[in-house]
Amino acid sequence: MYFDTLTVSAVRDELAERLLGGRVQRLVQPAELTIGLEIYAGYRYQLLLSAESQSPGALLVQDKLRRGVETPTPFYQLLVKYVRDSRLEAIEQPPLERILRLTFNGEFGPVNLVVEIMGRYSNLILVGMDEVIMDAIKRVPPSLNRYRSILPHQPYVAPPPQEKENPLLLTVNLLRMALEGEEGPLWRRLVNKVAGISPLLAREIVFRAFGDTQLEGPFQQEDYAELLKPLSELMRLPQTHQWTPCIGFEVEDDSAAPATPPHPAAYAPYALTHWPEREQVNSIFVAIQRVNEARRTFDPYQSVRDRLNALIAEQIERQEARLASLGRSLVPPEQVERLQFEGNAILAMAWSIQPGQRELVVNPADFGWEQGGDQPLSISLDPELSAADNAQRRFGEYRRLKKAADEVPQIMAEAERELAYLRQLRAEVALAEDRPQLDEVEQELAEGGYIRARKQKAHPTGKSVPLSVHAPDGSLILVGRNSRQNHEVTFRRGGPDDLWLHAHGVPGSHVIVKTGGAEVSEETLNLAARLAAYYSTARGEPSVQVDYTPRRYVRDIKGGRPGMVTYTHEQTVVVPAQVDEALLEE
Repeated sequence: MYFDTLTVSAVRDELAERLLGGRVQRLVQPAELTIGLEIYAGYRYQLLLSAESQSPGALLVQDKLRRGVETPTPFYQLLVKYVRDSRLEAIEQPPLERILRLTFNGEFGPVNLVVEIMGRYSNLILVGMDEVIMDAIKRVPPSLNRYRSILPHQPYVAPPPQEKENPLLLTVNLLRMALEGEEGPLWRRLVNKVAGISPLLAREIVFRAFGDTQLEGPFQQEDYAELLKPLSELMRLPQTHQWTPCIGFEVEDDSAAPATPPHPAAYAPYALTHWPEREQVNSIFVAIQRVNEARRTFDPYQSVRDRLNALIAEQIERQEARLASLGRSLVPPEQVERLQFEGNAILAMAWSIQPGQRELVVNPADFGWEQGGDQPLSISLDPELSAADNAQRRFGEYRRLKKAADEVPQIMAEAERELAYLRQLRAEVALAEDRPQLDEVEQELAEGGYIRARKQKAHPTGKSVPLSVHAPDGSLILVGRNSRQNHEVTFRRGGPDDLWLHAHGVPGSHVIVKTGGAEVSEETLNLAARLAAYYSTARGEPSVQVDYTPRRYVRDIKGGRPGMVTYTHEQTVVVPAQVDEALLEE
């Protein structure tokens, strides 16, 4: 969950209500990309402004803010000059943007502190009244962004508007035309085609319209009319100011594990009606802080992970025991061939074998068996059997072992594939970020015949989907985060000329860069490789080998489980298994 445009609007309203007219008494820099302001407006408020990629935003916090950066940065020193002892005169939000403009007026005149809350692109920018940048907490030269550099003495240019429909101008026909050409769940279409719609908000809109978050269509004209009602109602909250801050809770529904208390998992400035467990609170800041604190201290899915890991460990143990047994059934080829030789030798020398004889000594070279060497060889005989029966016993054992030699390697290969698949599922359990992803692992276990299927309740966030990340150059990167998604991104959404990536030699995600055959920039390749490493069992490692190849060289393994592939023509890049987690927000 993160700051979407409605959350920013609710934050703006609450900050304006509490802080407008207040005086900035104190400034601190708790972290490299974070600024704290103590503002007195009848009460001492602690305002935290952050451009940290993992926790950007503007928050009122309870505890007094402390300095964390030893050496003051030029940006902080500029704020001390222009903002300390000034008064907060205005707080504005451009329509449908995740941006706040805080206007301070002090000894040196008015300035605007622009708070851009946009994941890894978040920034704090001090702008003069002439709209010229004075400084920023993150300077962005043209070499990093040739479209919008952020440097002192440069004109401030707002982020480019989204090329999506304005929700405040939508009609039923415009909404229908925007969404009809899209694929996937209706909520995902809203995110892709309507400005200012986050995944959480899109699910809420669809649920309010139809009582189900996972509808895919087809839809009639009247359906779009129903959809437009909650969409318009929610997107006009910045004008109506009818905020109802809400927390959505994860509830552990697992009879096989001890009950755990509901866990704050989502926040919004409106009622989260598609969450079965929710709580209305009196402040958007309370909602945000409770969710953020819970994220840092508690994994609500631990009992589910433990149960799935136990199931998978049991299956892995079975497959390893099966492999060991199959390995023991294999006999060296020379031992198999000796059985055939002995049978032939007994038949050839049957005329010389006396009843009750226990041994036959022959010269292997006389029978064309070069592996036997040039020394006489002793063949044991069962004195109770005739020479012919002794020979047939050898031939029978030879045929059995010969058949095993032909069939067992294939069975062992199948068992190895099962083991690889189970290890992939174990990795998916460890890397799963929400309950739907864990439920899908359990579904895969059931579909694979490993466990009996359990009836599961629908989750408020619905079925998981591949992660979509836009590289700085605009390229779309798709990341499969389980076996089903891996198959989807590779063979359904990936074209033959797209680039495919996977961490070398470890279970993990399939990653596709949608190139259409165009050359991939080094920056985009590095980002895609980092994502492949991050979504693998090598997560957190300082260096990981990642293979990449055109998708045309990737093939399903015959007889393999979903997401199991083989590939050729690969190249390798070494990257750290770390990414900016703001990229991973949906």
